[in-house]
Amino acid sequence: MKFKSYYWAIFAAVGVVVVLIFVLPRVFGGSSASGTDPHSQEQQPDYTPQIEAYQDLLKANPKDAVALSGLGDVYMGQGNYSQAKDLFEQATSIDPGNALYHGRLGEAYYGLNMIDVALRELNTGLSIDPRNQAIMIDIGLIDSHTNQSAQARQMWQKAIDINPNNRMAHTAKELISQQNNPGSTTTAPPLQQQHGP
Repeated sequence: MKFKSYYWAIFAAVGVVVVLIFVLPRVFGGSSASGTDPHSQEQQPDYTPQIEAYQDLLKANPKDAVALSGLGDVYMGQGNYSQAKDLFEQATSIDPGNALYHGRLGEAYYGLNMIDVALRELNTGLSIDPRNQAIMIDIGLIDSHTNQSAQARQMWQKAIDINPNNRMAHTAKELISQQNNPGSTTTAPPLQQQHGP
């Protein structure tokens, strides 16, 4: 049982890091779908403990899609999109019906500036889970960055319509607000719900 609780503790810690690295920059004007800039000179956190923990899990079970995805998330946080892409590809080959893995693979491809492949993976994830607000937001971000503002707004509105009171909807509202008022980050309605997706 120790292994299992250790495993979930790592997964939870990486989840917090992912939210801080990927969600907050989206709301406050990140430079890519993942919200990170691989060329940034900012000091990055030390991910060594997470990397080592995931590598240990993968030594024990190389077909652990959750560990592959978790390690991919860590590499995304570092801006290492190539290694992240490889790990998400492995996770999707092990569990092709997991929308999250396709979404993260799409984000890695976007980080590599492979827009068409990124959209293909994101759309695959959305076809698996048509109510996945995070993937809708990512597709909208790509649409926005490729000057397809109307399509971006439509995708973000779909995300809001699924559940208008959660964090993902708040992010989508903020993005629409920024589109309407470039440079503004304060006009979106306040976050209604502090938990849930």
